[in-house]
Amino acid sequence: MEALETEKVSPHKAMEVLRCEGLEVTENQAKKILEFLEKLANIAVSQCLKDLKEDVL
Repeated sequence: MEALETEKVSPHKAMEVLRCEGLEVTENQAKKILEFLEKLANIAVSQCLKDLKEDVL
């Protein structure tokens, strides 16, 4: 299986996106938000893989 190339969102890009939605955050807050979202994504993927494994067995 071929590894997927991923491009991380920079804190500055996150700040820009959030600003467009009317939310002003500091660079440190943006970093923490991105860390949280990465953890959340990992949990979601792990849960999906667990569910798939249970369906197969």
